[in-house]
Amino acid sequence: MNYTTLVANIQNFLEDDSTELSASIDQIIDQAEAMVFQRLPNLPCYRQNTSANMVAGTVDYTVASARMIRQVSVKISNNVSYLDHRVDSYLRDYWPNAATQGTPLFYSTKSAGTAGTVITLAPTPNSTDTYHVDYIAPEAGLSSSNANNWIGDNAENVLLAACLYEASAFLKAGETLALYKTQFDEAVQLFVQEMQRDYAAEYNGGL
Repeated sequence: MNYTTLVANIQNFLEDDSTELSASIDQIIDQAEAMVFQRLPNLPCYRQNTSANMVAGTVDYTVASARMIRQVSVKISNNVSYLDHRVDSYLRDYWPNAATQGTPLFYSTKSAGTAGTVITLAPTPNSTDTYHVDYIAPEAGLSSSNANNWIGDNAENVLLAACLYEASAFLKAGETLALYKTQFDEAVQLFVQEMQRDYAAEYNGGL
């Protein structure tokens, strides 16, 4: 379901083509996509990765747009080592003198707001070798300038129900708000079941 079809469906289901709704449709879709992301953060479209070089003596690295860090690794002399996630206090206790450098073994995370997520490495890197991050981030949302995305193409019932819920909230339509929240919950449940069946079929060779 592309952007144009989604907008038409929202207006048709709500029987509302008012200027008020039309003017806020992109905001409604954006909020709906955030709603989907919160419920289904491990979808393939949200899984991203990035690599860069460490800077000797630098402990903090910002992963742009990242909402959640799944895994961090470092590649030194062609050997890949996966770092263990720890809280900041553990890193401070384990490596109290950040000026002392070594090979990173642990990482912690903290939000950088709209900039993404900051990962902190310990021990403090002593090389410019590569680090690799697997992370979760929202995909580009549907809009008049972005007609298609993964959610619209693969989870259209989930997205439409979320949009109808957010549009009902915007219009203060209490009589449909609970209805579309229930439909959203049911659509999510069905979508997860479909994903599980597809995965099982693929894993078992289609049997």
